Amino acid sequence: MPRRRDFRSRNYQHQRNHNGYDTRATEATRRRDVLRQTAKETLNVIPDITRQLSSSINVYHSTKLFCEDLHHLHPRYCPAFPECASIRVLNEDTLNAAIQISRFMRTGGINPLLHDPRPLISNFASYKKPGGGWLNGAVAQEEAICYRSSLAVSLDERDYPLELDEAIYTPSVVVLRSDMASSHRLLFPHTPAKDLPLVSAITLAAMYRPRVQTFDVKDNHGDSGNSRPRLQWREKQVFASDRHRNTTKDKMRLALRIAATRRHRLLVLGALGCGVYENPPRISPTFSGHWWMEVWFAVYDPRNEGNYATFDRVLSGKMV
Repeated sequence: MPRRRDFRSRNYQHQRNHNGYDTRATEATRRRDVLRQTAKETLNVIPDITRQLSSSINVYHSTKLFCEDLHHLHPRYCPAFPECASIRVLNEDTLNAAIQISRFMRTGGINPLLHDPRPLISNFASYKKPGGGWLNGAVAQEEAICYRSSLAVSLDERDYPLELDEAIYTPSVVVLRSDMASSHRLLFPHTPAKDLPLVSAITLAAMYRPRVQTFDVKDNHGDSGNSRPRLQWREKQVFASDRHRNTTKDKMRLALRIAATRRHRLLVLGALGCGVYENPPRISPTFSGHWWMEVWFAVYDPRNEGNYATFDRVLSGKMV
């Protein structure tokens, strides 16, 4: 029987120097100021980039979609690829994973069955306002995407707040910076606008801090030199409410229906709401039937808090 524990937030003790000054707070303030400036610079450079892009690429365009508008996927619309896609799980930034999947497809040669070579990324967003807190130096998945790309200019304030059964589809998102670890280096103009990475995006909001239950469960690990299993304990978080779990599954289905109806076959999905929104990681969409060429999960977990490990254990190598 699993041992149940009440969910409790973790307390972090700030480090202070000999004068009692909070050095961690100082670093956070400095980082926030730098990111505010990065956001301003991103907004300033986007018009220069768009002037050099093909007229068919409109980074300002997006469409708000509702769950009720998208019917169940009919098999006759399925491309029926000859092989199932094997899910890959990466401990990686969303846009880095999208760039990798594009490079992977180019290396192997673009499949003639691929209608749109752009990867489709999932943006787990603030339901309140476009881009969340990116203009104020916040750091979460949505903000990380906005600092590096044109996504924010496609998100219209009139489409907010985002309800749980709604999503925003942006067909053209230009990646114009490297990641934060590389100091958000501008790729343009060193890289011509036409050669900048191009992705599509689905923006949908996760539930904010739904009630969860945390258990300690046993894992059996066989030892290569010993037939006897080795028991280990690990944490498992689940939704406390069936309604919250079903709502999250419906949002995943909505994202996949948008992907299918827009004929995207390269997907970069992620851990819906498992970061600042504190959703439990052990929940995955059910989708199969030769719809996709590549399905990658970008679950960025630099502090090894368990999101990546859970998704890797549950999804890695699964055929869809």
